[in-house]
Amino acid sequence: MFCHNCGEQLHEQSHFCSNCGKKVLNTRIANTEKSDNSDTNKATSTEVEDRELPPTVIDQQTPVQPITVKTEVSEQPKQIIRSRFFKKLPILIPIISILLVGGGVSASYFHEMNKNEEVLALQQSANDAALNGDYTTAEEKLERAQGIRPTYAALQEDLDNVSRASHYKVRLTTISELIEEENFSKAKDRLTSLKKAVEAEEDPMFEGFAEQITLTQAALTVGTIKQDLSKFTTIKQLANKLNELSTQSSDEAAAVKEQIRLKIVQISKENAETQLQNNQFSDAIATVNQGLEYASGNKTLVSVKKKIEQEQAAFEQAEQERLEQARREQEAFERAEQERLEQEREAAAQQDLINRTAAVSIISLDTQLDESGDLYLYGDIKNVATVDLTSIVIYYTVHDADGTYLSAGSTDVTPHYIGQGEQGSFEDVIHNLSVDANVQIDYISWQFY
Repeated sequence: MFCHNCGEQLHEQSHFCSNCGKKVLNTRIANTEKSDNSDTNKATSTEVEDRELPPTVIDQQTPVQPITVKTEVSEQPKQIIRSRFFKKLPILIPIISILLVGGGVSASYFHEMNKNEEVLALQQSANDAALNGDYTTAEEKLERAQGIRPTYAALQEDLDNVSRASHYKVRLTTISELIEEENFSKAKDRLTSLKKAVEAEEDPMFEGFAEQITLTQAALTVGTIKQDLSKFTTIKQLANKLNELSTQSSDEAAAVKEQIRLKIVQISKENAETQLQNNQFSDAIATVNQGLEYASGNKTLVSVKKKIEQEQAAFEQAEQERLEQARREQEAFERAEQERLEQEREAAAQQDLINRTAAVSIISLDTQLDESGDLYLYGDIKNVATVDLTSIVIYYTVHDADGTYLSAGSTDVTPHYIGQGEQGSFEDVIHNLSVDANVQIDYISWQFY
């Protein structure tokens, strides 16, 4: 089927021409066929079915004469179609323009939408790569996205974040290398600086660094403590370091914690044994118990504690026996002392008695009768008292040979003062006696000096 206006070939069910826009007339044309055995052409009738023709066209219709397709086409319908086309052209042009502009805008819109979707996909892929630590891939994807949308500020911001994150990763690697080299002081300073920088970041891309910094900090703590382990000499110092490692679960941290516990055991054992030598049993047991707080069930400390308890029991038993022996000795001493004091009291009493009754002992006593009938009396005494004596007086009586009383008298001993164990002398004259006589010392008097 063909368009009546422009001759464009149409689909069977078309109502408008796709080339010129005119309404299609449904017409059937029968073509002549040539017979292989006949010299004449058989004409076929052409049936034209007018569906929407105007009344003028219908009125002018005449019987159709047989025609050939190659030679003739009715001119009148073409003129009618052209006339209608030109009448509708002012309306069609704006519509077609709107359709063309709308199509262009739609095509441009969908093209831009596709570009946006591609940029967003690249941005998301870059973000995923960055979160996984693949900053090289993230940077490549963001640069591709930026090539599509050069003015997209978020892409430049993401690129800046990726660049900083990549730099942080390099710094973290350097710090780990310093820790492996046991350059802990330098590693600590750099880790502190990196931690401050990461904490100032707000993008979720940097959240993964917190865990990495924590792990690196743990490795730094473990390494520092391990390096300084020989400097710690008290249980308190070691216990503090053990507490610092309490949250660490790495194999190296476990090894360092075991070294600390072994050193706590060693120091506890040495201190407890020193205290044991000084019989400080309570202090020794307290020292062992302190060590067991950090090395629970340690066989060495348990053995030391048992030894301390045994020696404490033996010491206390021996001490009890010593106290009992001392008590017995004290009682014996007190009894002996009491006896001694009693003896001394008795001796003192006796001596006092002597001092009061027999302080002076007569060493010699002689008499001599001279031609005048005077009897001379003289002799020596000794101070046998335990005190010094003075004013010693000798009292005597004189009897004849028959014992008849003749005379009595007294005489002073010289010197006036006689010390303990010293001697003195005395003498006296009895006048006009004329006979030999006997002199008897009746008693002696004295005073304590």
